[in-house]
Amino acid sequence: MKRLLPFAILGVLFLPLPAAAQRTQSARKYLKHGTQLFEKGDIAGAIGQFDRALAINPKFPEAYLNRGKAKRASGDLDGAIDDFEAAAELAPQLVLNNRDVAQAYLNRGSIKSNRLDLDGALGDYDRAIKLDPNDAEAYFKRGRAFLVEGNSEFAIADFDRSIALDDHNPLVYAERGLAHRAKGHDTEAQKDFEHGLKLNNDLRLMIDLHLMDLQMQMKEMRRRQALIHRNIA
Repeated sequence: MKRLLPFAILGVLFLPLPAAAQRTQSARKYLKHGTQLFEKGDIAGAIGQFDRALAINPKFPEAYLNRGKAKRASGDLDGAIDDFEAAAELAPQLVLNNRDVAQAYLNRGSIKSNRLDLDGALGDYDRAIKLDPNDAEAYFKRGRAFLVEGNSEFAIADFDRSIALDDHNPLVYAERGLAHRAKGHDTEAQKDFEHGLKLNNDLRLMIDLHLMDLQMQMKEMRRRQALIHRNIA
């Protein structure tokens, strides 16, 4: 009887393993099915499968990552970013240099920037750049937010970085020209405006309208900042 006791204890210790392995297998099955549905364009169905995977295993980073992609595709940027951040906490390497994740922050940053929530926009752009430091668009958009905020020096630095990564976007030159003009660098501003048009002169009207809209945002931001300072005083 004594000889059988250790084996009985071992049997008890190892009983949970098959159940755990079965749960892992089930979660991965739902993940695979969800990925297949996502590839077919069934976004809601995919999210449902990822939900089931996470119900089985709440610490499944791949499920959070893929559900985040599906939520982004559905337009739920906040939900997508929540899932991406959950994935990052569990497995940071999954989100590094991941364009889907970086684009979610960029998209939400653009929405915040258009609402003149510049602090929120800059936070999202910072996160996007940390995830993908070689994305010219991220520096361009962060530079625009700095420009609207009134920080022309930081704006120019970001526009410079964006151009170093991709020198074919005429809007970057146009906006850097606006930043140079704000600092009184008229010669540099004129060079940037001319270079932007040289890249695509057909876009002259579109660039002019874009700059007018940007200047209106800058003016509105100055008004809001002055109002805040007046209330503080």
